[in-house]
Amino acid sequence: MPLIELVRRHMATQPRVLLLLAGIAGISNTLVMAIINNVASTDAGTPTLRVLLMFLLAIGIYAVSQRILLRITATEVETMIEQLRVGLVDSASRAELLPLEQVGRSEVLGAMIRDTQTISQAVNLLVIAAQSAILIVLAMGYVLLNSLAAFILSFAFIAFAVTLVIGRMKKLQGDLYKMFGQEAQLVDGLRDVLDGFKEVKMSTGRRDALLQEVRTNAVQARDLKIEYQSRSSNEFVLGQSLIFLLLGVIVFVVPMFAQAGPTEISRTTTAILFIIGPLGMVIQAVPMVAAANAAAQNLMQLDATLKSLSAQAACAKVRPLPERFDDIRLDTVSFAYQDTKAASVFAVGPIDLAIRKGEILFITGGNGSGKSTLLKLLVGLYYPSSGMIRVDGQAITSETYDAYRNLFSVIFSDYHLFKRVYGLSAPDAAVVDDLCQLLELVGKVQMQGTAFNTLELSSGQRKRLALLVTLLEDKPVVVLDEWAADQDPHFRRKFYQELLPRLRAAGKTVVAITHDDRYFDCADRCLAMEEGQLVPKQLTGRTGLDTP
Repeated sequence: MPLIELVRRHMATQPRVLLLLAGIAGISNTLVMAIINNVASTDAGTPTLRVLLMFLLAIGIYAVSQRILLRITATEVETMIEQLRVGLVDSASRAELLPLEQVGRSEVLGAMIRDTQTISQAVNLLVIAAQSAILIVLAMGYVLLNSLAAFILSFAFIAFAVTLVIGRMKKLQGDLYKMFGQEAQLVDGLRDVLDGFKEVKMSTGRRDALLQEVRTNAVQARDLKIEYQSRSSNEFVLGQSLIFLLLGVIVFVVPMFAQAGPTEISRTTTAILFIIGPLGMVIQAVPMVAAANAAAQNLMQLDATLKSLSAQAACAKVRPLPERFDDIRLDTVSFAYQDTKAASVFAVGPIDLAIRKGEILFITGGNGSGKSTLLKLLVGLYYPSSGMIRVDGQAITSETYDAYRNLFSVIFSDYHLFKRVYGLSAPDAAVVDDLCQLLELVGKVQMQGTAFNTLELSSGQRKRLALLVTLLEDKPVVVLDEWAADQDPHFRRKFYQELLPRLRAAGKTVVAITHDDRYFDCADRCLAMEEGQLVPKQLTGRTGLDTP
């Protein structure tokens, strides 16, 4: 069972400790039942003080052992969830970009949120169900002491009922996987609405079509859940009905097979009544455990996938690169995207490109020409299908890719702005103030330690703040993907005529994707991507003619 396997991997407490506590709680609970039953079925009059103390002691032992058991269980479960989440994030962060894109963000987020919550709820219920099972076993032992016939009939009936319910519940597991898949599609649609909000607002046709798809996925998810919940409820009702039938067996059938007097029937009935709650708990736990089992299977598969994706980086011996370099070369580098049948659907290259230290290089090209793919190859996010990247003649391999990526500060067109400058110590306040002055962010944002006080800025200001972080990182190569596209004419002019020369004077190498042909003469070279190939572009500019 995947759930048991997952718990076993992460459980620090020895299982025998949990079984011991559950056993103590079950025994004390059974003692409470036995004391009540014996006192109620005797004619000895008022119970003695000794019996009363035994009754209170049994309750006390039950309360203490149950409390300790649930505390340990809660600690183990939440520790396991924490380890799972951190492990998934760690594996995802060490995976390569392309295979992680193929896994999909919805799958990772769904596992980290939905599946872990399902397991968190189910494991606690599973522990209580296990304790209930122990209590049922002990109570059945009490029934055996009172009537062999009642024990045989009760045991046979309970075994039949549990087997029947579990067998029927297993058929629901396929519905759970369908539910998970449908919810993933629904999450994709919701993310499209939020991430593409501006695009959605700009087209009523796009909005209506997207909302229709969201509605369709939501309705299908609803129907699957209703069907699953209805079938689960039917199985629960069946389980409860079987419990009532069990009482009927004790009252009506046992006297037919054994000479059981009223006292034996009364004690047996009381014992059966006493285990109705625990038996119902066991039956109730079956659908929850089935859901958790599916969630655990999904988590284990995702964890194995992410670990396999990060295995190469984890196993490779990491070697550093010199902090200074003279040139970066792409020698006949090619890259091809592939579909699910391993057929090439778009290719970039072969590309031969040399980037010199301190150079400002502009890359232009139409949509779909391969500019962004080229950048991902250049900065080491994609591995070349063929060819080699070299730094001062040294080939970049799996051992040096981490060090190679650390040469670059990148602001992608779909960049993510973190509220905290992770990986950097608290920068000097004077340096931050100077950069805010340079980037015209004074009064817009402040840095408190290593965090910004707000990210609620315009799109142009957010990109300036991302550039501020880039300047604080102080890496030798700055890569900018359409950075100036969101800037007003004034700051766009400032970027090309003031910021780029400042970066060059600081010894930085700048690679920028841009379509601002009026500023092409601000670069040392300008290249163009055309259908996955890199071609020279004439350096002509119309600096100073920038208009809104």
